[in-house]
Order: sequence, then structure tokens, then C-alpha cells
Amino acid sequence: MFVASSHALSAQQSCPATTPGATMPLAYQGSATVPAITPCDLMTRLYIYSADSLRGREAGTPDAIHATAWIESEVRRLGLRPAGDNGTYFQAMPVSARVVTSASTITSGGKTFRTDVDFYPGGATADRKITADVVYGGVLGDTINVLSADDARGKIVVMTGAANARGIRNLGALGGAEAIALVSPTIVQPRLRYVLNDTVQNEGRAAYAAAASAAAAGGRGAASAAGPLTLAVSSATAATMLGKPVENAKLGDKGGSTTIDVKVAYTAEPTRNVVAILDGTDPKLRKEYIVIGAHSDHIGVSNTVAEHDSIKAYNEVARVEGADSRNPTPPTPEQWVRINAIKDSLRRVYPARLDSISNGADDDGSGSVSILEIAEAFAKGPAKPKRSLIFIWQTGEEKGLWGSEWFTNHPTVPRDSIIADLNLDMVGRGAGTDVTGKNKEGQELFGAENYVQLVGSRRLSTELGDIVEQVNTTEKMPFKFDYSMDANGHPQNIYCRSDHANYARYGIPVVFFTTGGHADYHQVTDEPQYIQYAHMARVDQLVYDIALKLGNLDHRVVVDKAKPDSPFARCQQ
Repeated sequence: MFVASSHALSAQQSCPATTPGATMPLAYQGSATVPAITPCDLMTRLYIYSADSLRGREAGTPDAIHATAWIESEVRRLGLRPAGDNGTYFQAMPVSARVVTSASTITSGGKTFRTDVDFYPGGATADRKITADVVYGGVLGDTINVLSADDARGKIVVMTGAANARGIRNLGALGGAEAIALVSPTIVQPRLRYVLNDTVQNEGRAAYAAAASAAAAGGRGAASAAGPLTLAVSSATAATMLGKPVENAKLGDKGGSTTIDVKVAYTAEPTRNVVAILDGTDPKLRKEYIVIGAHSDHIGVSNTVAEHDSIKAYNEVARVEGADSRNPTPPTPEQWVRINAIKDSLRRVYPARLDSISNGADDDGSGSVSILEIAEAFAKGPAKPKRSLIFIWQTGEEKGLWGSEWFTNHPTVPRDSIIADLNLDMVGRGAGTDVTGKNKEGQELFGAENYVQLVGSRRLSTELGDIVEQVNTTEKMPFKFDYSMDANGHPQNIYCRSDHANYARYGIPVVFFTTGGHADYHQVTDEPQYIQYAHMARVDQLVYDIALKLGNLDHRVVVDKAKPDSPFARCQQ
């Protein structure tokens, strides 16, 4: 009786996502959600969750707090049991923002230079004071004209070259320098850098590293204890340090003694997961849990402003994997014709607009609202599993899987009571025009109407992978699973790049569901008008059905594959 009513409610819903040929709006306010998993519910929720007003939900910012407050209001409305700290839905995480203070200075040649104006120490993680002689190290990236290790050791090395002061790699002979000062035409303070202070993780990683590798110390050309400090300096600052304009300097030219005094402060920034439980119906099995999770954060607001349609058109042709398009080649004349045609077609639908907000509609607004939709289907629908379900919105995934790290290190239920983790991250795309990634051989993958990528489903449990396949055969439109991104040794290492990895490190079987990458990945163009809502609803129904199957299984999912040596070992696909 209830199921029929639920289907009737679903059939009565109407929205642009279910209207053939409808123009998807830039803003949308939908009707009340229903117990069934529907495209219109998902559209209603995602337009709220990926709106400009939430400013990209960057972990550590008030925007992420506002986002989790909305999630909390929804799970409270659904009547789920709080599973965070102290009887709340929130699990707080000790996150702080790292700031280089205005007390930081460079003193050279009788002059004092100030941070944010004359220099910026992008690589500073703690207070540090260096007094050393200056030497000119040439052009960064020039592999022929380079300082020797002896010339660089213990010195402040001034260099020119097109790279930022945080991005210097492959130090080589410069590894023994006290500092590397890269001359920059402009001194721009970078965005705040946030840090999760997880003692369990830090101590565990250190203990594992000590046990895994015998204490080998020293070595030729060893760097100073903390490694070289890297910083950007203005041309005027560099000229004082060298005693001459940098354009007149030659490799190995020596300057006078310089003191770099960096002061770093950390400020607490409220950050939290949202955790809620639907209790199982069986008195014994309800003490076991299936986690259904996604990450609630995204990457926030960019320091630069771009014209939205131009970026979208360019990426669809020249950067088809968005931020995962590494070193793309410049567009050909023929490609520029396509780019301009796409831009013109977009502007016939939407007004031209400047954009700096990475809304994260697919990454991972799609997963976040999907979990709400699945939670409502269980909370308001007729099917109630014997085992309990944990619904978790993990923040800081974009910073390094923070939320899932914190929850698995500090679980609010016994860790060994969690029998599986179902992770949804980017489940809102997968159209035939989306390049969803590349296989191990470098060939492009494309979406389709029945497209879903699975990662990790058999890495710990053959049975879990089999259950996913079996349940899929019962769906109205079964998916064709793409396992390409799950290949051992895949260069993108996707298995280690989303929240399921933190459950797997503790030996908990996982399945990562995703519709893959696309040209809007980590771009300001990842907005709700580009989401495939009907496709996403079918992915969510599949996850719901798998969770129900696992929740009623008469035994724990069998773990028949080797677990990681340690939960603090390096993840490698």
C-alpha cells in the first residue's frame, strides 16, 4: 500500500530534470521531497547544496559549517539517530589555519623587508629564523648551469624562473640549502592553508615508518634538518640580498649575510562531520553497521575570476578531464572553432557571467544529496534492514581525506562492528559526452546511459563484489560497470583518492561508486544545471538496494583478501 503511494507521489513530481528538452535553470526551488528516490528530489536538494551562497564549501571555512548545518537540519527532520559527539549529529575535528604573521621579516644590507609586500614564505610550516650568506643559483629548471651541492649547502639561494615558491620540486644539489628565494614579479598571499591535527594518525604513521624501514640516517648531500625554506621575493628584495640587480647576476655570485625571520601562527577553525544512524530491526544484528558515505566539502573560492562560459567551452574541447588534464596541448585552429561555437551556444541559454566559485555540484554535492535521498527512502519507506545504517557526511576530503581519516581513527561506534563502506563521490554525471577518465593504457573512457565506475569492490572481499553484481541484475535498467579505474598500478591511483580508502586501511570492505571525471572536475563550471539527475537517481537506487541486501544478510561479508599491513601504511592501488 505504501509502496504504491510512494510511486504515485514520484509520478506526480515534475521538474526540469524530468521534462524533455527543458532548459536547466541557474537557480531553482523545488517542492517538498518524497520517500521515493527521484530525480526531482535530487534536483531540489542539489540546487540548495551547490548554490553560490555556500561559496564552494571549503573545509575549515564558515561556508562548510553552513553546509553541514543544512545537512544536520535534514537528518533531524528525517528522525535519524544522532551519532556524533555528545548526543549530537556533529563530530568535531581539530582543524587549524596556518598563517604567516606580519611580524615576519627579511633583513639584508641594512634594510628590513615585510611579508605580503616584499616576500612571502609559502613553504613555512613553523617559526623559523635563518641567518646565512646569499648566492645566486641561476634559473630554476636549467639543468646545465647549476650550483654544486657544496656551493648551495648552508646558503640562501636566490633564483629566477617560472614557478611558485611552494611548488619547487626535485631539489637535487639545492637540498642542503637553508632557503631558496624565487624572484617573483608579484607577491600574492596564497589562500589559507588548513591542517588537521590528528594525533592518532601522526603517531601511527611515524611508528609504522620506523618499523618498516630500519633507521637509516645521514647520507651524502643531506639537507638541513627541516629542509630548505622556500619563499617568493620581489626583485627589489633580491637585489638587496645579492648586492646587485638580479638581471645582472651570474651563477655563483655571492651576496652578503641575510636574516630571514618567519613567524607562523595557527588559529582554530571549526570543522565537522555529520553522522546519523538508522537503527536496524534485529536485536543482535543492529549492533553491526553499514556505512553509506560521501564528502560534504569542495574547494571553495578561487583567487582569480573567470568568464564562466569561456572556461566551460575551453575545457570541453581542450581539457576534457578538467583539473585531471595534465599538461594539455594548446588548442588547434579547428578546436578553437569548436570552443567558440560551444561558448556561443551556452550564451544563447545563459547570460555571460564572471565566476570564481567552485560550486562542487558533482564533486561531491551529488554524493551528499544522494545520501540524504537514500536516508529518506529508508527512514520514510517500508523497508527496514536488520543491521543498522550509518549515514556520514565527511568533510575535508579535498584536503586529504580528513573526515574519513578522523572517523575511522575515532569512530563513534566500535570499529569492528562496521561490516562495509559504500562511498559515493561524483555520481551526477557519466553522459556519453563525458570523458570519465583514462584506462591504464591511457585510452579515454566515456560515459553512457547505464554507466557507473566501481572501485575497490573486490579488493578485500570477493563476496561484496559479487553481491554488487547480483543486485545490479535486479535493477530496472542494470548498469554496465566500468572497472578500468580499479586496475592495479593505474597512474591516477583513484582507489586511494576518496574516503573509502580510510575504511579499507582498517580492513573494512568497500565499494566506491562514481560516474567518473569530466571537463568540469575541480572547475568553477561544476554547477547543478549540468547534472544528469535521472541517471543519479538510478545510481542511488542501486546503492539503496545493495545496502538493503547487506543489511539483511545472514552473515558478515566475508573478507578473503589480505588486509593492509597497517592502517598507517601508504595506500597504493
